[in-house]
Amino acid sequence: MFSKLLTMWFLFIIIILVPVIYRALMALRFSSLFNRASTWQIKFLMALISFILAFLAAFAFVFIIERIVSVI
Repeated sequence: MFSKLLTMWFLFIIIILVPVIYRALMALRFSSLFNRASTWQIKFLMALISFILAFLAAFAFVFIIERIVSVI
């Protein structure tokens, strides 16, 4: 039961953090790394980075909660 709850929180955190991190990445200037006409590449890179960062944050949260529960 607890593992299903953690999985639900993991997915919930990813769903919430992906757009938040994507908006935060929009503040960075990726245009200096790519050509002028490569907007799809910049958007793809931002989406990939935001998903990876959201996954890492959700994994860290679930890992910490699991460790706390195992101590208790």
